Amino acid sequence: MPTQDALAKYDQLIARHRGLIVKVCQIYCHRDMELARDLYQDIALKLWTEMDHFRGESSEATWLWHIAVNTAIDKLRHEEAGPGIELTSNPPEPTTYDHPQQIDDLYEAIAHLPADDQLLVSYRLDGYSYCDIACFTNQSEGSLRVRYSRIIKQLKTMLNHK
Repeated sequence: MPTQDALAKYDQLIARHRGLIVKVCQIYCHRDMELARDLYQDIALKLWTEMDHFRGESSEATWLWHIAVNTAIDKLRHEEAGPGIELTSNPPEPTTYDHPQQIDDLYEAIAHLPADDQLLVSYRLDGYSYCDIACFTNQSEGSLRVRYSRIIKQLKTMLNHK
């Protein structure tokens, strides 16, 4: 049986990085909310089992990002394996926006990007700095800035032709 300290540590980990987990779920599951909720639970389970293995060689967010992305990739490869174990009963609900059609168009365009580009856009939309993203992805800030600029041009072109 887990200790109160372990449960508190886990709850704090999830609370600190809920946005990152949700973004990975949104990117890899596109608009399939049921699959995204299942993936959220799978990531939460994986974090519970791996929590004690964090060695501090990278930032906690970088470590968590790798676990979340790898869990997403594994789930999508083995989707028929069955439902995950529910560790938390409160995955976040989707946000509502003032201009839903524009947001839908943007997310539809983003969904046509490669997964790595989707994650980069998602991190920037969430306000992560290039420095933070460089830590998550083990890429240089300069290459991320150039890549992001190219992605934005590509998205503008996609949205202008809609």
